Amino acid sequence: MSLARKRAKKRAKKRSANLVIFGILLLICIFGGVYFFNGQKPAGSIKVDTSNSGNIQTAAAEKVTIKAYLNLASNCETNKQTIDLLDGLVREYKGQVSVEYIDFSTKGGAERTRADGLSCAGLVINGSQTYVIDDNNGKQREVTFSHPINEQWTADDVKAVVKLLLGK
Repeated sequence: MSLARKRAKKRAKKRSANLVIFGILLLICIFGGVYFFNGQKPAGSIKVDTSNSGNIQTAAAEKVTIKAYLNLASNCETNKQTIDLLDGLVREYKGQVSVEYIDFSTKGGAERTRADGLSCAGLVINGSQTYVIDDNNGKQREVTFSHPINEQWTADDVKAVVKLLLGK
């Protein structure tokens, strides 16, 4: 066998090995991406609107509907806290509370956020962003669910409004 033929055969084996490695890496990337992005969605029964409107929503509720305006593309802690809080309320008050997530990082979600009168993250509960609730000292105070959690409102504020609306 000539030297040129041996080199060509060696290059072909190397090319074949590189293709196999490339294929394995591609599969890892695909499965890793699917696993990562599935972990970024709010938990529970979720319907994704594929019309680029920016909507992700759970099933309809009987008494309390919460619209959560979040940047779902962000992996920030406040998003995780808000999603955990709201998903917990949906589980706790099954059939009475529903949540609709509006992702303002998408074009459709940003348009909807502006159309609904918001400029940033926040919640709208049964059509209102502001409620009067009793604080821990028995005094009433006004809370507005604008901006991310723990800036102008807390998880306890949301729970108090839900209980108020459910008559509990």
